[in-house]
Parts: sequence; C-alpha cells; structure tokens
Amino acid sequence: MHIPAGLTTAQERIKTGQATCILIRDGVITGEASGIGVKPILQFLENEPDTLKGAAVADKVIGKAAAMLLVLGGVQYVYGQLMSISGQEYLKKQNIPFSYGTLVEKISSRDGTGVCPLEQSVMDINDPQEGYDAIKKTIAKLMAR
Repeated sequence: MHIPAGLTTAQERIKTGQATCILIRDGVITGEASGIGVKPILQFLENEPDTLKGAAVADKVIGKAAAMLLVLGGVQYVYGQLMSISGQEYLKKQNIPFSYGTLVEKISSRDGTGVCPLEQSVMDINDPQEGYDAIKKTIAKLMAR
C-alpha cells in the first residue's frame, strides 16, 4: 500500500492537537480543520467539496460515518488515528486505501455509555448519500436536545 507523502506531518499535527482533520494533496497539506466528531469533514464536504476529491485525509477518528462522508467526497486515501472495524470494512468495500494508528471494535459515544449515535445511524446503510442523509438527521436530533 502506498502511503501518501505528507501523511507523517499530518499524523504529527493530529497527535499534538493542532488539527483533527487534515487534507493532503501531492504531499502538501491543503486544508486543516478542528472540531468534534465528523464536523470538520462535513464542513469540507458542504463548503469546499472540491478539496476532498482525490485528496488523502488524516483524521483523529474514523468510524463508518466518517468513512461514508469521505467516500461521498471522493477521497483517495484515509488515515484514522483511531479507526473502527466498521470504518475499516467500509473503506475496504469502497476500494479506498487506508491506514490507522489504533483499530477499535466501535466508536463510543462522547459520554462513553454506548456506540456513537452517528455510527449507529449508518450501521445498516451502504450508500454514501443515504449515509450522509442519516448523519444529518441524527445531528439535527442531537442538536435539538
């Protein structure tokens, strides 16, 4: 598997808390964002969708929900500092090369009481557009609490 140039720098920036999501193109960091959960990926997808197409993405946490959004955005490589098995399996099925720091059974909810609600919302979905719709609905419900 070919590891994209610039990934080591991106991994270091994530480890040191300088960003939670980093886009790399041709070995150069072309975008960075920080935020909770999939928010940075959603911001890139909704505000600058072309920045994802063909990019390598390094993110703090990659579960199936994040993987679906990245596939929808057209990325060519994904690195997750923490990656769930369902995120890994989804990327494999989509033929997107990936790597990770730590592989976990599931992404936990922020309060640690169960599975992340976004992860839960896409468990039985395989189409990235349907996944996006489910993620947006789940976020709206969570924000309404």
